[in-house]
Amino acid sequence: MTPLAWIGRWLVAFLLTQSVEMGVYANVPGSERPLRERLAIAFGASAITHPIVWFVITPLYGPLGLTWWQAVAIAEAYAVGMEAIWLMFFGHRPIVAAGAAVIANSLSFGIGLFCYEYLGW
Repeated sequence: MTPLAWIGRWLVAFLLTQSVEMGVYANVPGSERPLRERLAIAFGASAITHPIVWFVITPLYGPLGLTWWQAVAIAEAYAVGMEAIWLMFFGHRPIVAAGAAVIANSLSFGIGLFCYEYLGW
């Protein structure tokens, strides 16, 4: 796959991730911020982790001798942890931040896997 095609696939995945996860993160209980701020915080969560997952962690599964599912588990654990920490920086309690990160990443991964397997994305 050419680098441009790889970037294009990442952009589609990133936009799908943002469309799913922003909806979760913008509605995390306990935030009294205006919607614009909540959306900016929500965007930042995945914007920080998604490029690392896509360009750094996931491609390592072959060279490290991991299965694809092992690489996915590492990538998702990283994303959940970092995004929960991100939310805590903005005043969310750890349990709420962790719960939101698990829900957001589970939804985006599940929808992304569906799109890949059944829609051929």
